[in-house]
Amino acid sequence: MTPRFCSDDPGGRGAPCAAPPGVLGVAAVAHVPIRLRSRAAPDMVRESDLQTLRERFPPYRVILHNDDHHSMDEVVLALIKSVPGLNERKAVLIMLQAHLHGRATVIVCAREQAEYYAERINTYGITATIERAE
Repeated sequence: MTPRFCSDDPGGRGAPCAAPPGVLGVAAVAHVPIRLRSRAAPDMVRESDLQTLRERFPPYRVILHNDDHHSMDEVVLALIKSVPGLNERKAVLIMLQAHLHGRATVIVCAREQAEYYAERINTYGITATIERAE
């Protein structure tokens, strides 16, 4: 069977057509109008849903307080082990902020998660509390 070439190619034979003989290709149905959904409505709905979620489940901060009893390395290790997704660099920055300013925000999340993370940090003997994020 010989390959079929697209006739709309201005350079002559051109590239082979995607559709085999007897099958309608994209060019045959290109004149059919396609109705696209408007993107404005779903975005507005998503924003209102997000606002409703924030009202029902307000964000809370996990606050790390300065600790004079544990070494800096112990605090960084406790942060890394207590909060998933927290890398060493971020943990060091949080520890330094708490050391220099007395307190630092570890993570902002839902209340239940914030309580869980603060409790995990507290198991290492390091003081962590939660407060509502404004």
